[in-house]
Amino acid sequence: MKRIRKILVCALVFSSPVVLDTVGGPISFSEAVHAEEKKRKTRRVPALREKTYKLLSEAQIMIDPESVPREEGEPAPVPKGTPADAVRMLQKALTQKGVNSYETAQIWNTLAFAYYTLEDTPRTMDAYEQILKQSPITLALELNALRALFQLHLSEGNYRRSIDFINRWQEVNLSPDADVTHFKAIAYYQLEDNRESLRQGLLTEEIAVAQERTMKESWLELQVVNYYTLEDIDNVIRVLEKLITSYPKKRYWLQLAGMYGEKGRDDSALSAYHATYVQGFLEKETEIVMLSQRLMGADNPFEASQVLEKGLKTEILESNEKNLKLLATAYTMAQETDSAIGAWKSASRFAKDGEVAFRLAQTLAQEDRHQEAIKAYREAQRKGKLKKPADCAFWKGISEMQLERWDSATKSFREAARLDKKKKKQTRNYIRYIAGERRRQKELKKMLEG
Repeated sequence: MKRIRKILVCALVFSSPVVLDTVGGPISFSEAVHAEEKKRKTRRVPALREKTYKLLSEAQIMIDPESVPREEGEPAPVPKGTPADAVRMLQKALTQKGVNSYETAQIWNTLAFAYYTLEDTPRTMDAYEQILKQSPITLALELNALRALFQLHLSEGNYRRSIDFINRWQEVNLSPDADVTHFKAIAYYQLEDNRESLRQGLLTEEIAVAQERTMKESWLELQVVNYYTLEDIDNVIRVLEKLITSYPKKRYWLQLAGMYGEKGRDDSALSAYHATYVQGFLEKETEIVMLSQRLMGADNPFEASQVLEKGLKTEILESNEKNLKLLATAYTMAQETDSAIGAWKSASRFAKDGEVAFRLAQTLAQEDRHQEAIKAYREAQRKGKLKKPADCAFWKGISEMQLERWDSATKSFREAARLDKKKKKQTRNYIRYIAGERRRQKELKKMLEG
């Protein structure tokens, strides 16, 4: 579950120019200047003079020509200087007489854009704080500055400061915002206050539901992380079940399977793991092998065999002794004898010891294919390194006896007794049976000849 403990701090959502609207999306400077405020109360602000507007427009072109609104196909304007030149020009404008509060705020707003472009985060944050010191300014500009500050502080790891600015943004904005509430949940998570982070996460969901918005993947994922940290596995499962419905990704299915396992819901765990496979998410050999082993453990060996067959066919699984033995075992458990024999034969070609050949021989013997079985028993003895060599000799004797190869069978039984003294009584009985059978057949032959 290491994966679900990790949460990425949201990246800075600014794009050039760094002027945001009240819901966080990037807007152009001219749009910001001319946008009408659609809020509960109207703020009276000083006018933005033509001289100042031209200055800000020129600075924006210097900072990022591509950010300037233009008709489709129209080339970007040619800047008269660099972003650093724009900074010097704007700083000089701040010292001029007659600049009103709203103009000052807009100059600082454009400076923030310039500093951000120059990757000077401290000065970017200071510029936004300077905007908040001006009064009166538009509500949109204040909200934009507050949003920029809580995002910047969050990205810089200043989580307490980020929360402070989020609180101020929420006080000014009045109407609930799920995205901003989620930012607060992230900040508390980074402060390792999982309970408060979860509370903010649930509030995010409450706002989203009330506004008929779809829950974002990151919102649900943070709930999973917090519930898991707080050891509330039931709710981890509940939220993961939501995630796989809206965002059916491999990691959520595997996490859900793991959580079912922690609660002892083995059937559900296997179902989730198998669903991951059915959707094509399992692409590693270890994953395919694990699924097949789980299926065999759940008394579903045939399904396990099909998973393994497909893995070998698609070459996710390597055709080696280990994988082919697993396939043969699955077929054997499923009583698919012909397929099991084929798999054991394939596995035996890779085997360096006699164990696989021994299993092949036993499977052949079960089908009364004793002549083939004897050949496989001999191959097992030739390769050696058997766990129970006496068993191999014993069962070889049984197959030889079935074919009435009395001398070979007797020899095999005596070898089994020599290798394992515990088999002496059992093999003696078979040897006696063979001797009796030989006498019976001899007498029968005499009688028929007479």
